[in-house]
Amino acid sequence: MKLVSFIVLLLPLTWMSTPPSHSGLCGVDVVKAYSQNILGQNVGYYINLKNNSSKTVDAVSWTANFYNNFEDFKGKKTGKWESGNFTSVAEPGETMTDIEKAWVDGATKVFIKVTRVHFTDGTSCGK
Repeated sequence: MKLVSFIVLLLPLTWMSTPPSHSGLCGVDVVKAYSQNILGQNVGYYINLKNNSSKTVDAVSWTANFYNNFEDFKGKKTGKWESGNFTSVAEPGETMTDIEKAWVDGATKVFIKVTRVHFTDGTSCGK
């Protein structure tokens, strides 16, 4: 009987959703991300990441989850930052900034989940 009561008490907790938030991976943290809205339409977003690891980062990929002001999920897109001809690698302690285009109807907020990080020593983490 105690087990049944315990399960019944836990069931409502599984239906409650947690508010959206940013999440980093392997020492790369999301400092800030915000959507770019023009005339009430989401056309893209800005993202600032910080390399808090002890290694030099040359690529990061993420999933951007979009919500409205009621925190209703509106969609998701993927994004990435990579060093190259005009963009330097991110040494430990440095930040990375990127602008991504994304048309998501009704979205006013964006929350980033870093899914993969690549380091200049050839190692990586994530999927």
